[in-house]
Amino acid sequence: MTDRRGIVIDLDDLHDGWPDLMSKANLNVLGIHNWNPEHLISAKIDTLIRYFQSAEGAKTVDRLDKLNIGLEFELHAMSWLLPREHYNAFPNWFRMDEDGERTAKDNFCPSNAEALEVVRTNAVTLARRLKPSTNRYYMWQDDNKPWCNCEECRSYSMSEQNLLVMNAILEALQTVDREAELSYLAYMATLESPPEKVKPRDGIFLEITGPGIHQMDQANPQGIHNDGKFQLALARNLQVFGAARTQVLEYWLDASLQSRWKKPVKKLFFDEKTASKDIEYYNSQGIGSITSFGVFLDERYFREYGEPPVEAYGRLLTEADRASDV
Repeated sequence: MTDRRGIVIDLDDLHDGWPDLMSKANLNVLGIHNWNPEHLISAKIDTLIRYFQSAEGAKTVDRLDKLNIGLEFELHAMSWLLPREHYNAFPNWFRMDEDGERTAKDNFCPSNAEALEVVRTNAVTLARRLKPSTNRYYMWQDDNKPWCNCEECRSYSMSEQNLLVMNAILEALQTVDREAELSYLAYMATLESPPEKVKPRDGIFLEITGPGIHQMDQANPQGIHNDGKFQLALARNLQVFGAARTQVLEYWLDASLQSRWKKPVKKLFFDEKTASKDIEYYNSQGIGSITSFGVFLDERYFREYGEPPVEAYGRLLTEADRASDV
């Protein structure tokens, strides 16, 4: 059932130990993220591009390929797709806030055709420079931030504005990669209220973040399997997107979350019992692609604490897969 078993780390976490550890853990998808302070997120994408176009990056890609591990790039991409320096010349490209003022901060104005075309063009450029081996692309909206409140946009919810943009991006990507699929990220506000007026283009898949409602504020530390609010939100999203291509992005291995996004990092606590029950729940909903953040599990972490519990995580996914085949 769990045919895609993954972990998402930052480029700063990547080192020679990761491919072999993933192989031992029976994980088959590595996502590279651009975690950074908000004002540096776009610059981090440029750093990723330079690395994966370098000889060292090519060696990493080759190593993953030989181990049959897919490579993907899970990116907060909006400020790269529509650079904020365009604001002074083209303020109408950008979001209108609740006071009726245009602002370069957070996402942009989806109803502005010029802005949307810049985003589409840059999405194709990004796809060519950071091409996943799986044909799955991730060009996320700004992290739990508002969308546009202009006259044309305000009738659409945050979820619907996000999906309008993702549909447009995917259409552009499919001109250069006919098999391209693109994530629609359901997180916090977009998780609670899935789109109604806008339908996903064929190739859009739901990516749902487990702690979006409960774990970030510790409202329910017992796990997804025990969280009725999250389960209702998941069910509503699955009605729109279906379960077949849906991906879970969890935080079971995310040392950055447990360290409150500050270094030096704390030793990771992996709650196997809770994770196992959560995985069982996701599988019961027909979801076969499960990943977890593992940010801050860098080379220094390996030196100080030893290998993080990636094999234990992989074992849970593998056991759940075997159980579903019985």
